Amino acid sequence: MEWEDVLEHYSRKDVKHEIAEYCANRWVALHCEEVDQKGNKIMLRYDAKRRPLRIFSEDDIQCLFSEYVKYKPRAIYASAHIYRTLESRYNVIDRENIIASSPTLDIDCKDGDWRNVVEKAMQIIKLLEKYGIVNSVFFKWSGRGAHVHIHQEAFSKDMRKRIDPLDIAYSVAKFIVGKLEPEGGAVVEAIIDIQRVFTAPLSLHREIDRVAVCVLPENLSEFHIDWTLPESFQHFPNAWRRFSPGEGDELAERAFMNVGPYFSGRHRKRKHKPLDKEILDTIKRLENNQ
Repeated sequence: MEWEDVLEHYSRKDVKHEIAEYCANRWVALHCEEVDQKGNKIMLRYDAKRRPLRIFSEDDIQCLFSEYVKYKPRAIYASAHIYRTLESRYNVIDRENIIASSPTLDIDCKDGDWRNVVEKAMQIIKLLEKYGIVNSVFFKWSGRGAHVHIHQEAFSKDMRKRIDPLDIAYSVAKFIVGKLEPEGGAVVEAIIDIQRVFTAPLSLHREIDRVAVCVLPENLSEFHIDWTLPESFQHFPNAWRRFSPGEGDELAERAFMNVGPYFSGRHRKRKHKPLDKEILDTIKRLENNQ
C-alpha cells in the first residue's frame, strides 16, 4: 500500500470508531514505515513530553498521524491492560494502575497456511469452553497469524482484587498454552508482560496489506483470509465487545494456583525490589529532583 492508501484506511469512519473505542484507557503504540539509525522500523510509545500515547476519540487518531507524519505511522497497537490513568510515563509500569487485563494467546503459522492458524484457534476456543469461557473470547487475525483474546471483564472485580489483573492475564495465558497439543502447522505463545501491546482491531499490519479483523467464535469456521483485505475486509464489531462478567473467575483461580504470578517469587521475601517497582521509584526520584 502507498502512504496515501494508509491514510485513506484510517480516515474511514468505521475504522476510526473501532480503534478509538478499543484503545480507550489502553497504552497505544504506533509502528511506522520510517526506520531508525540501525535500520529498524520506528515504534512510537510516548509523546514529546514522555507521556504514554493514548487514543480516546476518533479525532485523536488524526492528531497522532498528523503529529508523527514524518515517521509514516502504519499500524496501531494497544496494550492488553486497562489503566486507571495514562497521564505520566510511570503510570504504565505501576501495577497498581492496571485495573484489568486481557489474557492473549499469539498464534503464528509454521508453513504459511492460514488455515492451520484458524484450526489452532478453534482448538484454543474449545479448550476455553471447557474451563467456562464461552461468551468472553474472540479471534483476531493480526497479519501473518492471529490472536485469541479473553475479554478482561470476564474476570470479576472481586477476583481482580484477590488476584492482580496482570497475574490473571499472565497465568491464564500460560495455563492454556500448557494444555494445548503441540502438533500442527501453528505455534502458540503466551506473551503477556507489563508492557505488551497487540494490534488494535481494524489496524493495518505493520508490513503486509492485511487488516486486523475480529471474528466471533461461532463464525470462525467460515473465516477466509480474504476477510482481511483492506479494500473489502469483513469484521464483527461485537466480537471484542461481548463478555459475560465473572465467567473466567474459576479459570483465573485455577491458572494462578498452577502457574503463579507474573514475577516469579513476587510474593516471597526478596533481597531486591521487583524490577518494575525499582524503575517506578527511580522515575519518581528523578522527577522530584527536577
